[in-house]
Amino acid sequence: MPVKVYPKIPRYDHPVVPEDYFETDDLVLVEKFDGSSFRFTLYDERYADAYPNLVTEHADGDGSLVFGTRKSIRGSHRDDLSEIDGALHRAVRCLREGVDTESLRTLHNEYGCPLVVYAENMVYSTLDYGYTERAIPALIGFDVLPCDAIEHINPHGNPYEETHAGFLDIDAVQTILDRIRLADAPREHALVPATILEQPGSTFDPKNYEFPTSSLADETRVEGVIVRSDSRERRVKVVREAFEELNREQFGTRPEEANSGAAYVVATYCTPGRIRKQVREMVIEENREFGLHLNDDLHERVVEDIWAENWQELMGLDRSFTPSEMYPLVAKRCITELRKMETNAELNDADPTDIWRHLS
Repeated sequence: MPVKVYPKIPRYDHPVVPEDYFETDDLVLVEKFDGSSFRFTLYDERYADAYPNLVTEHADGDGSLVFGTRKSIRGSHRDDLSEIDGALHRAVRCLREGVDTESLRTLHNEYGCPLVVYAENMVYSTLDYGYTERAIPALIGFDVLPCDAIEHINPHGNPYEETHAGFLDIDAVQTILDRIRLADAPREHALVPATILEQPGSTFDPKNYEFPTSSLADETRVEGVIVRSDSRERRVKVVREAFEELNREQFGTRPEEANSGAAYVVATYCTPGRIRKQVREMVIEENREFGLHLNDDLHERVVEDIWAENWQELMGLDRSFTPSEMYPLVAKRCITELRKMETNAELNDADPTDIWRHLS
């Protein structure tokens, strides 16, 4: 389908990465931004046969920008915001105010088919770039795929084995993003190209790379870098260790990394979706005011919900745990989720209970 799922990017030390990859002459380091996956394509009636039914159904006529998250098509930039998840409001405003659809239509002529643009939706996830202190671009574009290349892409059983064959080279991507972005759009609703940090050629050492500060905030170090080679049709990521630690703190450890029975239970069952469900019940059904103070009761309700829905699985676990130890761990996860809902609601000018409402 035209709005293709973006290929998974392996770590630099993953077995699928060729041993001589970092000896390639055309390596380019692109800043890796911490947000959420986003993609869009222009519905162009001249190429109606190139679109599958799902894209056509979401398009609101010729000239619609049909957008999606990593795995799902979500709608058109002409849709009412009330029908769109709150975490996508700023991105949709960017499509409305920051993307030149006529320039994109002209590019369809040049490439002979529609194009898919891949970007990072800059919502608060793990790194805070100072969202409430400065204007951060809504979308940061980093790749473009002509639709006629999709039929030649063969999926693999291992998602990390899929390369970026068919994607345009870095120069073409930067040129396209510059052409379709509206320079006079407010920065908070702007589409900008991803930052190229350097072009090291074949001299890059991923184990000893010194991560620079982010192009978005001088006081924030980058999440990591994408090491890109167009000749090898690959992207490889190098993520800063401190970011991975912060990510674990924000999202909790994975079950396989849990160091206690209680930590395993929380990592398995205390999901963001479960927390947000309880928040919505408290705010919408019980008419309580949204805020961090909700955690006084929220974390206990989440623990109760875990027991109510999963008690049979909990009683059958092959590891022991002390139920009382769950409470402080769940409380920490809940306060983190509340802060993200609060920040992203302000960022997207949306109700906190609408943030990730349809993305859970």
